[in-house]
Amino acid sequence: MARTAAVMTVAEARRAIGEAVSARITELFEADLARMRRNGACEVYARMWRGSTLPGHNPRAVPPVPLTVVATSPAWTTPGVIFTWKSEHQDAPYFQINTPPAWNTRIAHRGFAVIAGLPVAAVLEWDTDQQRPTLIQTVDLAGHFDSSLHGWRAWSRDVVRGVDWTDPDRPELLQATAHHQR
Repeated sequence: MARTAAVMTVAEARRAIGEAVSARITELFEADLARMRRNGACEVYARMWRGSTLPGHNPRAVPPVPLTVVATSPAWTTPGVIFTWKSEHQDAPYFQINTPPAWNTRIAHRGFAVIAGLPVAAVLEWDTDQQRPTLIQTVDLAGHFDSSLHGWRAWSRDVVRGVDWTDPDRPELLQATAHHQR
């Protein structure tokens, strides 16, 4: 798939990231609910819980995940993501990306803000003709039902992943490694 110089605006890139993050949180919550149903934990948690009755505290159902609000700002030192969300507050998830200086033009405008369903905080390596990222800084998203206090919650950690462009229409991310500075 050939890419043009201006595939998307920064606002479109932020929205794409927000949609990807919200979709992934929902997937993680649904997987955890399925696990809890298999082992009966959701019923145990429901009987034990004496706190809030808000949807974010119901272990029997995944709460709605609003569209994630994405903010980008220049990184003071190293690019990265700040993200943790507790559904108990019923606010939209807020995803802060501290970006490298050329994020808008080299990543967002070129349509690389989301690769294989994950947000791109930085591109660490490009292929030889600099048309596609081959090593990116992204996040591993995690989410589950916290039976002790917060209910449904999600968070992330920065990771580095290689990108396999064997199928240019469906790039795949390779095994994650802990974030490292370049």
